[in-house]
Amino acid sequence: MKKQLLLLATIALFIAIGCKKEDDAVVTPTATDPIVATWVSDGLNVPLGLRSAPFKVKKITATFNSNKSYTVVQIDSANVTTTFTGTYTTTESTSKDTVSSSLTKNALINNIVANQATPSVVTATGIFAINGTNLTYEVIQTTPTLGVNPPTPTGGFGSTSVGTTKYPIYIQKYVKQ
Repeated sequence: MKKQLLLLATIALFIAIGCKKEDDAVVTPTATDPIVATWVSDGLNVPLGLRSAPFKVKKITATFNSNKSYTVVQIDSANVTTTFTGTYTTTESTSKDTVSSSLTKNALINNIVANQATPSVVTATGIFAINGTNLTYEVIQTTPTLGVNPPTPTGGFGSTSVGTTKYPIYIQKYVKQ
């Protein structure tokens, strides 16, 4: 009888230990902003407004970090490199990219505000959409003001304007690296 009681006590102990509450907390992964990556725009992917004078940009490498900082390295036709740094914020919209020739067609358009710290302090406002490894990006300086209206998700890509005249020459196309 003592052996049976000892066996029952041992089994009860194993059951109690086996049913112990889990100490491991469930970790929910944090969503990463889809723009967080390094993106390259070169050749005809650089928008006309930056490829032409006075800028003559031939390549742009933009790195958006998860801590909301960014670094943009721009190379012009004379191989002069300019580095821009700052912070950014993004917000989602319900508008979709409707440009038929866009590699981000039907992707959601997001708002972005880039607060540049170097080489000069400016704020650029605009929109972007991502589809796989393709990024469509359109921003314009808003502070100090240039008298240009930034693009909006409802206006879509090419909605940068002066008054009612649209200037679709600032649409950038990037490929994720």
